[in-house]
Amino acid sequence: MWWFSRTLGLLALFAAIPGCGFQPIYAERAGDAVLTRLAAIEVSPMRGRLGVEMYNHLRDGLSPGGKLVSPTYQLQLQFQTNRVALITEPDSQVRRFNLAVTATYELSEIESGRLLNSGTAHVVTSYNVIKTNNFGTAIAEQDAQLRGIRQISQQIVWTLTVFFKQLSPDTTLNYENHRTTS
Repeated sequence: MWWFSRTLGLLALFAAIPGCGFQPIYAERAGDAVLTRLAAIEVSPMRGRLGVEMYNHLRDGLSPGGKLVSPTYQLQLQFQTNRVALITEPDSQVRRFNLAVTATYELSEIESGRLLNSGTAHVVTSYNVIKTNNFGTAIAEQDAQLRGIRQISQQIVWTLTVFFKQLSPDTTLNYENHRTTS
């Protein structure tokens, strides 16, 4: 009998969701415009292995279907990583590090050069130091860097998705109202 009341409660919850204004980001009408605008973002190349990784994650996130759209917007990024000792042993040896990745980005319109959106994304990952294996420690650090880059890329894509979702398809973009920090 308890399952009947829970099932009834879930059905009532699902029936109330459309009435509260919930609408998926990729809904049919505005979702097409959001996906088209995201696919029209050209990501500026970045240097180094981590820069290439971030570029690839952003391109995959902005245009998951791989559709080629002529670029309308330019996304410029700068990021930095910072390693901080987290846990030390009684013998004063560091055994764990936090790796902070911070990225600042600016989205501008290519044709006019107007700044449309800018913000900062920040994430912290961590890794252990392997006492007897320097190679293992180096691989753990690289993995933490790649996790941080992937998470930063996701944050930026989500922020830009929400930015474009808030606009109707025929809205003129205005920077003053759209500065964000993640």
